[in-house]
Amino acid sequence: MLKLSPYAKKIIKKNNIDISILKGTGPNGRIIKRDLPGFDNEIKEKKIVISQIRKIIAERTTAAFRDIPHFYLKIESKIDKLINLKNTINNSYSKTKISLNDLLIKALAIAQKNNPKTLNQWIDNEIIKINSIDISVAVALEDGLITPIIKSADKKGINEISNEVKTLVKKAKNNSLSPEEYTGGTITISNLGMYGISEFDAIINPPQSCIIAIGEAKKTPVILNDEIIQSTIMKSTLSADHRVLDGAVAANFLKTFNDIIENPFQIWLESKDMKLN
Repeated sequence: MLKLSPYAKKIIKKNNIDISILKGTGPNGRIIKRDLPGFDNEIKEKKIVISQIRKIIAERTTAAFRDIPHFYLKIESKIDKLINLKNTINNSYSKTKISLNDLLIKALAIAQKNNPKTLNQWIDNEIIKINSIDISVAVALEDGLITPIIKSADKKGINEISNEVKTLVKKAKNNSLSPEEYTGGTITISNLGMYGISEFDAIINPPQSCIIAIGEAKKTPVILNDEIIQSTIMKSTLSADHRVLDGAVAANFLKTFNDIIENPFQIWLESKDMKLN
């Protein structure tokens, strides 16, 4: 004999439900609310109110993935020297604590300056050259993400970039960014390394022609001069717009970025606000 909860018994009687078609999922096979026709979806499905930022993200990413011919390039970088630079800076300045991402932003800016074709953008069926090197930084919010911009990043020092990133992230999370602080940009950096993601492919942020996805930096055995040593490896994936960038151009840009972060003296050299003790 089927066992019924008091609520189920009431609904079955009221709606003249055939109990022979029911299967109880409660204790000892008891028929409970979720076992009744129409009540399972009430438990398993719930419509979520879509925020305005989520609607914009849905529209932009759908259009970008549909309309932009993406191609992807991947590279592995040995970043032990970059980490050493970060640690040296942080140990030399009592007030400044920079992140690895701050150094990557500066490296991207230098790489774009050395590869000016990556500043080109496809706008209204024309290729437009952007004159300023403006790095967009993907910031995760509760309802999605936003990409505040470090403008003229090639002309700024590491400390200036670091302080500006902190300010923009705080404003982004307080929903107080002005449109000019997140509109435009020449490339976006999206870093998921802190989540343990080794590598991923990112969707281009139009009208930009490329986006770089940064994975986790991990200690890895590598062969150097026929010897196995331990090195910190970071994987980067460049998503590029084939309407604007050819494979060789994008590859040279990614190699330039790789060379800079593997031997980061140029980052320090081009940071006028950086004087180590």
